[in-house]
Amino acid sequence: MMRKFNKSQRRTIGLVTTTIGLRTMGLFLVLPIFSIYSHKFTSSLLLSGIALGAYGITMALSQTPFGMLSDKIGRKNVIYMGIATFIIGNLICAFPHNIYGLITGRLLEGIGSVSAAGIALIHENVPENTRNVSDALIGIGIGASFMLGVLIGPVLASFIGYSYVFLIASILGIISAVPVSLVHEGSKYNAKPLKSRIPGRLALISFISFFIYLYMITFYFYLPFLATRYYKVSNFYEFLIPVVVVAGIIGVGLAEPADRDKTVRFSLISLIILLISAPLYFYLDYFMNNNIVFILGVFAFYTGYIISEIVFPTLITRLASRDSYGGNLGFYTSMQHAGVFFGGLIPGLISVNINIKNIDYISITISLFIMISIIVLYKTTGFREIYKKNP
Repeated sequence: MMRKFNKSQRRTIGLVTTTIGLRTMGLFLVLPIFSIYSHKFTSSLLLSGIALGAYGITMALSQTPFGMLSDKIGRKNVIYMGIATFIIGNLICAFPHNIYGLITGRLLEGIGSVSAAGIALIHENVPENTRNVSDALIGIGIGASFMLGVLIGPVLASFIGYSYVFLIASILGIISAVPVSLVHEGSKYNAKPLKSRIPGRLALISFISFFIYLYMITFYFYLPFLATRYYKVSNFYEFLIPVVVVAGIIGVGLAEPADRDKTVRFSLISLIILLISAPLYFYLDYFMNNNIVFILGVFAFYTGYIISEIVFPTLITRLASRDSYGGNLGFYTSMQHAGVFFGGLIPGLISVNINIKNIDYISITISLFIMISIIVLYKTTGFREIYKKNP
């Protein structure tokens, strides 16, 4: 895959991916155990859900303006801002006085636009017909960080304590500033005006990311409750390693076909797989109490999620003009992280306790959101490929 890029492009992809990946690892270290950790400070599932998704609301609010700001002052400066607030937020989360301190720390974690500015930095330095591959390479780095995070987080929490997982996330944030500092970035942005208009089709596609990330954070809200019926927290790796590895291989394997004018097709496939995963994970497993059904649901989720992470950003940059990548990707990631917030809030509102009735409601709600996403994809693309971005 790297043969598609010259030495300078490979270096940029590698360094930016490392920065995004380290920050991602910091986020995913805490997700599998967060619901358990938050119960140290409150018995309210609603407040736990708000704490889990809180970083999403500030990230959602900051992504678009920070993305646009990166079009003006440069990608790297905006990335540094996001890293700084991520570090401070994790330090607060490590030792909060109460649930509201935990929520405050999570809110601070989300400020900044690391992913939007980072992807824009890569996309403007690689040919358009290799962007799915570059996104796949980003996805490999994020996927590796994601896998290490979800596997190591529960083990670390079991041996050194939940609070210290957040301290490790802060250290990863500090380290993540180093690779991006080595990326060469020109000063061409300084003369460009900020662009505030997000084209309609781009906005609608971005709303699909809202539903995908709502599903993602809801998935993690329930993961400790569902998985601990079959595995100890320190043994989550027993089902996560094979599931995440196989799903990652499938996602990466589809990257090159997606670049060959199949981006919309695989976008649709990712949504269909996510639609199938919802009843397997949320409802059928709980009803049948079968770990095989549970693992199939987890596998389908990760497969659909990873594919969507590879193909949807490319849809955005194919439709956006070059000098507005930051703003449009910023809006896209804003919608993602708005989904993170509501993905924590909605289960907290529905789930007074974890029982089959509430699981059923969640399964139906997620399935409905994904079906809406499929309709939106049809309305914006007609399920036809986008061969050339707008000028």
